[in-house]
Amino acid sequence: MKFLKSIAFLLAFLCFGLLQAQDYKFLPSDQRLLSDEEVKTMEIAITPDVLLYNEKGKLLPMSQVQLMTNSDYKPLFYVDQNKAIKSIVFKRVKAANNVIAKNPEANFTKGEKALDFITTDLDGNTIKLSELKGHVVVLNFWFTKCGPCVKEMPELNKLTANFKDKKVKFLAITFNSKDLVEQFLENSDFNFTIAPNANDVITTYGVQSYPTSIVIDKEGHIVAKEIGYRTNIKTVLTKAINAAL
Repeated sequence: MKFLKSIAFLLAFLCFGLLQAQDYKFLPSDQRLLSDEEVKTMEIAITPDVLLYNEKGKLLPMSQVQLMTNSDYKPLFYVDQNKAIKSIVFKRVKAANNVIAKNPEANFTKGEKALDFITTDLDGNTIKLSELKGHVVVLNFWFTKCGPCVKEMPELNKLTANFKDKKVKFLAITFNSKDLVEQFLENSDFNFTIAPNANDVITTYGVQSYPTSIVIDKEGHIVAKEIGYRTNIKTVLTKAINAAL
């Protein structure tokens, strides 16, 4: 009886995975869609062998990975049996009236209280947001394989230099491991205080789009939120920081 139950469970699991992949007929049947919860908690590694598609099955060049930061699209991640990402389908997000919907992650009430968190930086120092009261805090959510995140780092580094003598704390939040971040820093500069393995913070703030930047004032209220890569990120964040100082 237990054997029959096991077989039934296995068949149900396989059928469930098959149905998920069949959302798009152009995808291999052995790939399944990651749930939103899985995306929040696992490390998203975009390797050169990952295939990018639009909803009609057109193969996109790897340069279009930048659509991950475009609020007009939602990336759907499909993985193999080893949970390695093999395909990404960029689904256009539309409202009921066919107007492109605003990325809900960008929604916030100006002046709302920032959620408290505790995390640890690369040197093992504990960081508690509520203990930074009296400072403007800039959070940047990123990961090492995020091309747009890396592309905006030179501008973010200029930002830290411009406010080095001010009461401003720059914190970079990532789900990447300490070892992976340190390996990344061997060839790249990122002058924020970096908190690796910070899945709890990412989940707390509901971040799914990278990069995401949040500015918090001296009293712990959110005053600005920027989703995705912007060529003028330094200018935008400078304005928000100055207003909060």
